[in-house]
Amino acid sequence: MKTDETESGTENVCSLSYLSEIMGGKKNLIKEIMDVFLKQIPEELQCINDSVAKADYPIVKSLAHTMKSSVSIMGISILGPILQEMVDLAKEAENIEKIKGLNLKLNQICMRAISEIETAKHSYV
Repeated sequence: MKTDETESGTENVCSLSYLSEIMGGKKNLIKEIMDVFLKQIPEELQCINDSVAKADYPIVKSLAHTMKSSVSIMGISILGPILQEMVDLAKEAENIEKIKGLNLKLNQICMRAISEIETAKHSYV
């Protein structure tokens, strides 16, 4: 399994093994967590998109930091460094263009993750 394939879109961005492990394989709990993620992430993305558009650095920093835990439980490890860089840049209140680029990647990867989780959710009935 090559990690560089994730960037090109040929591999899943989510790895649900961690979620399955911490939930003891209990399908109903796994599905509940998936449902929460599917509801929460679009809302968080909208907030972060609005904050980036306004160059509201404190909110960008806060939201990017919060999203790190949401995406890590779903095994979306590719987003960890992106979100951390957004936190670091926002903390310094600089380079909004770089933050916009990172935010674009964040949105693209989250859309793929949402699609993957919606598909995977059907096996956890």
